[in-house]
Amino acid sequence: MIDLHNHLLPGIDDGARKIEETLKMLRQAHADGIETIVATPHMKPGVHDNSREMILQRIELVREAQKGDASEPVRLLPGAEVYYTADLPARARAGELMTLGDGGRYLLLELPYQQIPIGVEEMIFQLRLAGLTPIMAHPERVAYYLADIERVASSIRLGALTQVTAGSITGRFGAKAKQFALQMLERNLLHVLATDSHDPRYRPATLSEGRRAVAALAGEEAARRMVVDTPQAILSGRDVEPGEPR
Repeated sequence: MIDLHNHLLPGIDDGARKIEETLKMLRQAHADGIETIVATPHMKPGVHDNSREMILQRIELVREAQKGDASEPVRLLPGAEVYYTADLPARARAGELMTLGDGGRYLLLELPYQQIPIGVEEMIFQLRLAGLTPIMAHPERVAYYLADIERVASSIRLGALTQVTAGSITGRFGAKAKQFALQMLERNLLHVLATDSHDPRYRPATLSEGRRAVAALAGEEAARRMVVDTPQAILSGRDVEPGEPR
């Protein structure tokens, strides 16, 4: 499996604090069947001021630590969870944003949890003009989408993809997030399942439980698509055809 959303880089945001915790999360992911992880620390101005260069440096630090931890064959790639700000299209054109796998094609985009921002559809349109496909991070936990599931369908029709947290499917984030995630699954609005892991105990780097839950509801082919096929296409820079929302 491939995990496209993970906060395991040490000391860079609200995820892992030390390299020992990072390595523990990598071991946990490997035991769960995850072969590739895209580390996606927050890019949130004024809160987590992580630059592309800083993320790449921290990736190299972890890769060096992995060499001394022979039990960890998990492939680690750079990425970021980019917070919604008005200047994103300009920053994208300037090459300042870290994309998934540093491939320059797919951007993991985080909306505010509580506030409902204006101009989301215009932002998707502008990012698409800049050559980026936004992947909307955990819409099942974001106020903008929770207020109206049709907004998810609209984002997809504009060219965005969605990423749901595996723990939402299994109820880890409460009944409301689970219900919304299941509605997304039923309506063909769910494209990628990821861990959004922050630590090995409370927010673990595990996907298999969520994959099994999706498989039980939508079939193994759909579950594999969300944790293998679509993430691989994203990292390869290929087009993803999500299908029409229902």
